[in-house]
Amino acid sequence: MTVSTNRVRVPVALVTWSGSWLNVIKPALERLYPGIDFAYYVVSNVNDVRDFLAKESGSVGFLVFQLMSIPGLSRPIIQSGKPTVVIAHALYGAGEYLYEYPRAKSLGYPVVGYSTMDVTSPSALRRVRLLETIAKLRESKIAFVIGPDVKLLTELEFPLSVDLLSMFRSIQSLFGVTPVTVDVRDFKSKYYDAVSDSEASKIAEAWVKAAEAVEDPWREEIVKSAKLYLALKALARDLNADAVAVDCIVLRYAGYLDAWPCLGSVQFWYDGIVPVCEADPYSAVILLMGKYLLGKPGFINDPGIDEEHGRLFCYHCTAPTNPHGASEPEAPYRIVTAHAGTKHASVHVKLPSNEPITEVGLNPEEKELTIHTGTSEETVYEPTVCATTLKVKANAKAIAGKFRWRAGWHRVLFFGNHLEEFRELATLLGLKTVIED
Repeated sequence: MTVSTNRVRVPVALVTWSGSWLNVIKPALERLYPGIDFAYYVVSNVNDVRDFLAKESGSVGFLVFQLMSIPGLSRPIIQSGKPTVVIAHALYGAGEYLYEYPRAKSLGYPVVGYSTMDVTSPSALRRVRLLETIAKLRESKIAFVIGPDVKLLTELEFPLSVDLLSMFRSIQSLFGVTPVTVDVRDFKSKYYDAVSDSEASKIAEAWVKAAEAVEDPWREEIVKSAKLYLALKALARDLNADAVAVDCIVLRYAGYLDAWPCLGSVQFWYDGIVPVCEADPYSAVILLMGKYLLGKPGFINDPGIDEEHGRLFCYHCTAPTNPHGASEPEAPYRIVTAHAGTKHASVHVKLPSNEPITEVGLNPEEKELTIHTGTSEETVYEPTVCATTLKVKANAKAIAGKFRWRAGWHRVLFFGNHLEEFRELATLLGLKTVIED
């Protein structure tokens, strides 16, 4: 399911005396990014610079190819304040790149650069994905299903709601993401109660059949989870939402909902909808970043710290079964209980071992993106806590001392070493990167 139908548009400035570069760069860009509409400009004098900036003033950002040196034509573009990716030819563009790129960085402009002999190589052009991600974030919508009291606190700045209201306003002001809050009572009456048991049972049976094992004796809980999944899917369709976030623990224990969303969260990754645990706005944004930038699902988790053995315990009650972004399941799962048997229809996913991982956190109030890395070891089942616990070899002592608590306890784990991609994205978004290890 693809919610947004708008195509991303990226203006491209070829700073060069020779328009023949267009014949080299245009096919390379369009081959790698068929879903992006590129607008090409050959910039060889100050009038070309003026025309480019005037025509593209409303663009999300700029892609600049630095293919000649000395005239300084790229400076007004790089210092326009727009997120800008500069790809320079290591010989032809060297002088201007070394003059203008570090100058712009030192002045705090949102610019990312890369210099190479092959300006059309995949390693150079992967940075186009940064601009695409920013554009898609600005079009994204997240549906938050929350209680009526919490909903009121997210809409008006009462003394008790300063931080809560700010969470939603911050993700919209920094990233352009639109948060839509839904009163759980309205959701239940319009969507959840409208799902038939027979319809939900079909989904539940498919989940049971696909599971490696079912160790939760309460089968009715699996059916209720399927009912919640179908209701949330209908909500996402009606709101044209890219992500759904349910304040699951609070709503369950407050008596508003009688189902857990964990199994549905696994399924949503195959529907093209991003599932967000515990209605966490910060993790929601990171999950969207990972989807657009990496093409991968993320694993929201609460990291535990074992300083003695240099290990993290990353645990939650659901995880993607396609952690590398495949369209088919990659990892087996079991349906289990969690929280010492009090939580049902939880998912234990056997995540990949011996692979690099990147964990990302977000602190909008201080405009920080936090990152630490490690290597996955094994997935274990700890029934007293959450259903899926991934052991990660990491610099636990450093993380314990540098952990940015203002970003919350949650971190989002992605398989692969993506430190550089997230660092570059943070730069273009005007965020400071904080390395926690």
